[in-house]
This record gives sequence, structure tokens and C-alpha cells, in this order.
Amino acid sequence: MKFLKKQTLSKYIPNDLSLEVNPSGRAQFGLTGGLMLPKGDDNARPVTSGVRQNTDANGTIRYNTDTESIEAYIADNWQVVTAPAATSVTLQTLGPGDAIETVFGPLSRVPSNANNIIVLVENVFQLPSTNFTLEQSVAGNLTGPNAPYADGFYLKFLSPVPFGKFVSIYFGFV
Repeated sequence: MKFLKKQTLSKYIPNDLSLEVNPSGRAQFGLTGGLMLPKGDDNARPVTSGVRQNTDANGTIRYNTDTESIEAYIADNWQVVTAPAATSVTLQTLGPGDAIETVFGPLSRVPSNANNIIVLVENVFQLPSTNFTLEQSVAGNLTGPNAPYADGFYLKFLSPVPFGKFVSIYFGFV
């Protein structure tokens, strides 16, 4: 009698480890490449109701070419499978304003551009380019009322921040 530890799925190459089923019934891949999922548009989804109903469709995964996303059939619904896009959203508070200063920083994180942060003065949303710019100070080259500024990235407002108002910056949006 032969003891079978693993069953390979290749009938031509008995020691092929690219896809095998272990003793607990779990399929494993011995590859370093990728796995190509079935793909198609919304209309090509497997039939989950009606005459040809798959009674155990929950857990089905596929790539949807209409939405360009991976989707899974979970609790009798197709749902997009997502992962966190950003690490985390963090807050940095600067200020308060003194009705003179226009430069605030240095920033604790460096955004790729001003559109990837949310800036508030007190509770008023600030628009990049319209209300502020993202600027870098190198060797004290950044100009402003309290220049010189230490090296780093700063918010430079086009008008002074009102007296007693704090600047809040939310990071983590790409």
C-alpha cells in the first residue's frame, strides 16, 4: 500500500509542484509568478440564480473588466475586493495664526503634491493654489514674515492666517 502525502495535478510530470493538493484538501501553489483569475464583464458573471443556479457560489472570485477590479461573491452578492489605499490618515496641527504669518510648517510628512492633503484653517477648507501652495525651504530660501525658515516643506498661504486660528493638515490620501 502506498502512502500519498500530496497529490500533484499534473498527470505528465509527477514531481511538478506548481499546483498540488495537500492532505487537508487545500490547494497550494509552488510558484513565484502570479495567478490569472477568470475575467469578464458584468454579463459574464457565473449564473448564481435561476435554472442553472450554482448552490455554492459564495467564495467565487474573478476579475471584472467593466469595473477593472477583483470581485468576490460573498453572502449572495458580488462585492469588490479592496485593500487600504493609504497607510493611515494622520493630522498635524500648526499655529495659531497671528494675522501676519503666511508660512506654516515644517510638515511632519511630505505629500507628493498639494492635492494629496486636506488643509483647514479653523473649520474652513483651503484650496491648493487658490489659498495655499506647498513649498520647500532649502538653506533658508523660503520667504515670509518670519524668514528664515528651517529646511523642510511648508504651507504658504496667499493671505495671513487670522489671529488665533489653527491650521490643520490631514495626510494619507495617496
